[in-house]
Amino acid sequence: MVVVRSVVEADPAVRANLVAALTGPGAPAGIVGCSERDDVVTVRFDDAVSQASLIDDLITIETHFVPKADGTALGDEEAADLAAIGLGDPDLDAERILERRLDATP
Repeated sequence: MVVVRSVVEADPAVRANLVAALTGPGAPAGIVGCSERDDVVTVRFDDAVSQASLIDDLITIETHFVPKADGTALGDEEAADLAAIGLGDPDLDAERILERRLDATP
């Protein structure tokens, strides 16, 4: 079944992070579509392919952990530590960052 989540977010940097995560190469396989209109990001996904909890966690991460405005990105360990705290999952570590696995494709 196709499920819809909408997120109201005033900060354009946060919206950009969220859209990139939901449409980029590391996006969950169940994403059917993602759109941004004004300050609302709407994602449609097939919950038979990607669990709603995964999409909800991704939304939480991308709307709370925005890179610093000075352009410096968080290091992998710091990003993983913050995600572990935010998601309440102490087992999260930098080895589970999907983008690093995609960058390492042979």
